[in-house]
Amino acid sequence: MLFTVVTAVRWMAGPGTPLADLFPTLTSQLVAMGLLVGVIVVIVLGPSMRRETAGHLNPAVSIGLWLLRVFPVQAVLPFVVAQLAGSVAGVGLARLVWGDAAARVGDAALTPAAGWSTGAVFAAEAGAMAVIMLIVAFAGTRPHLLRHLPAVVGACVAAVIIFLGPLSGGGANPARQFGPALVSGTTGLLWVYVLAPVAGSLLAALVAGLLKWRAPAR
Repeated sequence: MLFTVVTAVRWMAGPGTPLADLFPTLTSQLVAMGLLVGVIVVIVLGPSMRRETAGHLNPAVSIGLWLLRVFPVQAVLPFVVAQLAGSVAGVGLARLVWGDAAARVGDAALTPAAGWSTGAVFAAEAGAMAVIMLIVAFAGTRPHLLRHLPAVVGACVAAVIIFLGPLSGGGANPARQFGPALVSGTTGLLWVYVLAPVAGSLLAALVAGLLKWRAPAR
């Protein structure tokens, strides 16, 4: 996913690329990126759910599902390590393939809009993740909704990128920023982009517990 993201940013936003005229504004670039990443999420999550495997691309999702008691605790750390390692590997591969062209777009590292404080970025990223995990928790208690979950989650991810992209950065995924920040050296707000989605998952789990949303026993 991160190789695809960096590649898309390199060709849409990089100087002198043939796609620059097709995506001349930040809004058009974010719409294209949101749709692209949303489709990737659906492609990965759909078959994974049918096979009852994980298919998580987001450490905050893995942690959130553990907090919702539908994912084994012993699998959380290996999943998180794999997701973060995959992020670094994807961005590293993009740097090898595209070289300075990837570096000129900051390896697709997220940055907030001017004037956005650290607290505002944290709140927005945490809130976005909380909404996604509450949708997951709600669907998890209603088996007839589960088949629609990949498309719904993909749409949520696309919406976060499109609407929060020009504001907080629109990550809602620690792995989305981890690799780009490390490779590009843009680590100033890395802790926010890593911890905020996890805080959102924790909030969603607390709300789901208060509402007594529990997945049905298998």
